Amino acid sequence: MKDLKYANIAVFVIFFGIALIEALKNQNWFEALLFLALGILSLWADFKK
Repeated sequence: MKDLKYANIAVFVIFFGIALIEALKNQNWFEALLFLALGILSLWADFKK
């Protein structure tokens, strides 16, 4: 199986992006900050390799 180069970024955009938008729409600031922090941590871990 080929190594999918951008699969992790796609998961980030789909999961963390939608969750962040939903949290901002509901004005749940703690949840929005949590998803933003988890998303940044996830991207950092992916590019650290």
